Amino acid sequence: MAEDRDQRGGGRQLFCRVITPEEVIYDGEADLVIARIADGDIGVLVDHSPLVSTVEAGEVRIRENDEQRVYATSDGFFKVSENLVQVLVEEAVSPEDIDVDEAENRVEEAEREISEVSEDAEDRDRVLEEIRRRQRTGENFVRLARKYRGS
Repeated sequence: MAEDRDQRGGGRQLFCRVITPEEVIYDGEADLVIARIADGDIGVLVDHSPLVSTVEAGEVRIRENDEQRVYATSDGFFKVSENLVQVLVEEAVSPEDIDVDEAENRVEEAEREISEVSEDAEDRDRVLEEIRRRQRTGENFVRLARKYRGS
């Protein structure tokens, strides 16, 4: 179908959006999108079957032509539908934009907060899970900043 062709006339095209509550981090074409979802790593190419899953704190890699973009992300949601990949997360940052000291402080603060949660707190499990989520995101940001910046 003519409406399924992209502007270059080459065929169907995959698009990707990485979205946080504050802004759209990436919105463009992609040849391949790789992320870690609930069942493990997934690579999405054009015409991938529809999918909805959670995405784990990790990295989202977007390849378009010979360029690769990488984003360190918190956990969130991952959706594929009609050649559109949507990654909906609280935080997404390019590794070169990560403040490693701030991310390390987040991890240390989370560890301190975990030790301070009362054993008999009514909503202890929910509070601990939220703190651990922030801790995983901070650890992920530190790891990816070091991985991609070599520091």
